[in-house]
Parts: sequence; C-alpha cells; structure tokens
Amino acid sequence: MNILNKRGILKFLHWATAAIILYFFIVEPDLPNNGTTTMMTAELSTHAGMGFLLSIIVVIWTLVFVRGGLVGKPGPKLPEWAKKIHPIMHKGLHFSLPFMLITGLTVGLTAPFQVLGFGLVPLNVPFIGGAVLNDLANEIHELSFNILILLIVLHSVFHLWRHFLLRDNALRLILPKSTHKLL
Repeated sequence: MNILNKRGILKFLHWATAAIILYFFIVEPDLPNNGTTTMMTAELSTHAGMGFLLSIIVVIWTLVFVRGGLVGKPGPKLPEWAKKIHPIMHKGLHFSLPFMLITGLTVGLTAPFQVLGFGLVPLNVPFIGGAVLNDLANEIHELSFNILILLIVLHSVFHLWRHFLLRDNALRLILPKSTHKLL
C-alpha cells in the first residue's frame, strides 16, 4: 500500500472516530440509568449501535498501528520536549480507545436487560451480570471515556499549537485537501 492510500485510510479512520466520539460527547452525554427495562433498552439502542460502529473502526485502526507502529513522526521544528511527548501522546490514544471500548462492551454484557444495537442487532445475552456489576462497569466506562476526552483535547491543542505557532503545517497531514486553503 502506498503512502497516499495509507494516509487516506488514516484520515478516514481519524475523522470517523472523531465524529462518533463527538456524537457520544454532545448528543448522549448521559444516558438515564433508571426506568423500565423496555425504556432502558430503547435509550441504549443508538448508543450501543454507535459503539459497535466505533469498535469496528478502532479494530481496523489498532491493526494498522500494531502492524506498522505510529505513522506520524515528530516534525523537525518541534522542540526536544515536544518530540518526546509526541509518540507518548499518540500511543496513549491508541491504547485508550480500545480500553474505553472494552469497558463499554463490559457494560453491555453485564446489563440486566437486552441491548440492541440501533434497536435491531442483539449485542448481549441479558442477565449475565447484575445491577451491582453493571453499575461498576458503567462507572469504569464513564471514567475511561472522560480520560479519553482529556487525551483528545490535549492531542488537539498540541497539533493546533504545532500548526499555528510553530507553523509546521501539521494540520495539513490529517485534514482533507479541500480544507488546506483555509489553513
């Protein structure tokens, strides 16, 4: 696979992941954890379906990472401290995304009710867990999501700093070509 195809795939994975995480952050900041089983199944339907789509994207992205390591290299304009932070920050994202998805899977598997992705696809066998185990899994999932959001914000600020203050055109590597004239 040549670098242009690989970069195009990575751009797609990057922005698809960003869009789904933004959906979770803005559209579904908190799912109610009470009500009837039918209500809870319906409320969790889209969340579980979007989580399933995110899982597919993250599995592909993780395979690309495991096979070839980090694609982005620290730029020559970065100071030494930033060159050390760059790979740590990206590896943190590569490990925190699957961890957050595994915790979400655990919440779904321990749910004492049926979880249907988009209201159609059964994603668990109800009654494997219990309310206490499901609540614990949910707390861990929410904590891992909050940590992931923090890492994403730090990642974004770092690359905005690179692009606008160091002027190393870092954003051109990941943004679609049609947006380059705006940079």
